[in-house]
Amino acid sequence: MNETINRWLTRLGGWEGMEPYILGVFWVIVGYFIAKFFARGVERVVRLRHGASPHSAVIASKTAFYGAFMLVVLIALSALGVQLSGLLAAAGIFTVALGFAAQTSVSNIISGFFLFMDRPFSIDDTVKIDTTLGTVISIDLLSTRIRTFDNLMVRIPNEVLLKSTIINYTLYGVRRIEVPVRVPFDCELQVLQRKLTHTMHALPTILDEPAPIVLIDRFGENGMELLVRAWSERQNYVSAKSELTGAIHARLRELGVDVPLPQRVLHLGETMDGSTLVSQLREGVAPTGGRTRRTAREDTVATTSGDSPA
Repeated sequence: MNETINRWLTRLGGWEGMEPYILGVFWVIVGYFIAKFFARGVERVVRLRHGASPHSAVIASKTAFYGAFMLVVLIALSALGVQLSGLLAAAGIFTVALGFAAQTSVSNIISGFFLFMDRPFSIDDTVKIDTTLGTVISIDLLSTRIRTFDNLMVRIPNEVLLKSTIINYTLYGVRRIEVPVRVPFDCELQVLQRKLTHTMHALPTILDEPAPIVLIDRFGENGMELLVRAWSERQNYVSAKSELTGAIHARLRELGVDVPLPQRVLHLGETMDGSTLVSQLREGVAPTGGRTRRTAREDTVATTSGDSPA
């Protein structure tokens, strides 16, 4: 074993010939930890002193790390006696060849810089990207990772992300809640609007400004369609929507307003009487005669002869 080591040392010029290689490896190892420490310091300064978003802090940290580590590698190569001018020329040719071989990766990196400039979201934001809904947990050079609400990790390449439709639910501090309500045609709409507005003002999670409002939307098939709109703080959105829906339901019951259900009226022809229709419906057989017309309650059957099924 010693003879083998001595033979290798003799070929490399002894310990003096090994000194540049040892020094180069030393610079690479120590420089890696120095670059990591420098990157953490840059991230802390950007996040605390400049008040930047976590996204900006992470990008600044990674840029500082790769820049510092590249400088360390150049110092190590210089210690080995490598001519940097020739290395730069070779690096240019290598970069062109690498660009053709790794077009997808280069495209993701470029897309990542465009996302950094555009800033559609930051770390810890709740976003919806196409069909993926979750919280952003990391933004890297090649991809962005999202944790869904059922605790799954979804990795989206930056190139795909740049072409996707992004909905950011946490960018603004206030969100609007909209609850559709269907009421009978004979309901006093103005009175109901005032009552529901008072109900919304009484909820602590509903903001007074912008003011909540009840709109008459349209004539529906089975009743009037109303839109109850209110605003809440972003962090209270889910609980505020649940409380508002429950409060509307309780208020409608208190006022004696029934939500109209779909109805169907059957008109019998001369070939079928009410008793025959009742027996067919009880046996689960489809009616063999007559014509149908949609009206208001799907769970009620009225007959022109006055007979009704039990």
